[in-house]
Amino acid sequence: MIEASHLVKKYGEKTALDDVSFRIETGEIVGFLGPNGAGKSTTMNLMAGYRRPTEGSVSINGADVCENPLEAKKYISYLPELPPLYLDMTVEEQLAFACELRKLPLKGKTLSDYVEGLCARTSVLDVKSRLIRNLSKGYRQRVAVTQMLVGEPEILILDEPTVGLDPRQIHEFRDLLVDLNREHTIVISSHILPEISSVCKRVLVFDEGKLIADGEPARLGEQLTGKKSMEITVAGEPQKVELLLHSIPAIRSFERQPDDEAGCVSYRLDTDVNSDVRRDLFLVLSRNQMPLLLMKPVEYSLESLYLQLTAAEGTSDREEEATS
Repeated sequence: MIEASHLVKKYGEKTALDDVSFRIETGEIVGFLGPNGAGKSTTMNLMAGYRRPTEGSVSINGADVCENPLEAKKYISYLPELPPLYLDMTVEEQLAFACELRKLPLKGKTLSDYVEGLCARTSVLDVKSRLIRNLSKGYRQRVAVTQMLVGEPEILILDEPTVGLDPRQIHEFRDLLVDLNREHTIVISSHILPEISSVCKRVLVFDEGKLIADGEPARLGEQLTGKKSMEITVAGEPQKVELLLHSIPAIRSFERQPDDEAGCVSYRLDTDVNSDVRRDLFLVLSRNQMPLLLMKPVEYSLESLYLQLTAAEGTSDREEEATS
């Protein structure tokens, strides 16, 4: 559905995006995660054809966004962080205007019927006659998403759509995205970490213009840290258990953890990303009559990954200020 190949975007001497490549398949809901200035919005601008890349390309269903923009853009709808709404229009007028801009064939329906169907889909029927300036932030966002649906685009690209919403509105907006994903491929950027982890099955992590990780939220920690971690509890003496752990080559390191059960010891193990030590661990301990009572992977939360990124960003900013 979407293919970005070696994207580079420069603004003068500043490189906002540096050799970024990825593919997004039909029906996916993909989150862009990263600190401010990481390259998320720039990537979305290039995907939507709002800006041209300095190098590289983006294709939508095989159509290059720059070389064949009319063909590529008919598949997509883009919602920037500031929704493009006319505050002095009613909701119904705004949506009718969007239909006219797209020269939408109504296929036997009246324009009013088509707009009413859109409003019903996103639960804004009750405000369709109100001026947009008089709507709450949450309703304005819903109207902006409703406008995205004009013409039934296959791909929805949303840049920070929940900024300024209260917790209840965020929850409602999240449910709306899940519903829309039944019929649309969705790309969303957000700083609301629960939103990304609960809605998106795949996350692309950006930092300083580079794509540094791409995968399921639960597996991103392995990509960013270059290791897998596991928690175990063993019935045995610490010295003997640790001697056996040292004998397993794939275990990089281990650290003893607090344990409440008498006669048992717990450890956190770090192993190679491509290694699976479960079988070796079970066999080594069982041969030495040390029952393995618990073995579970440690999953990095998106929050901890995000804090790592922003902490690194803050460190680099302070270093830059110190040298300037």
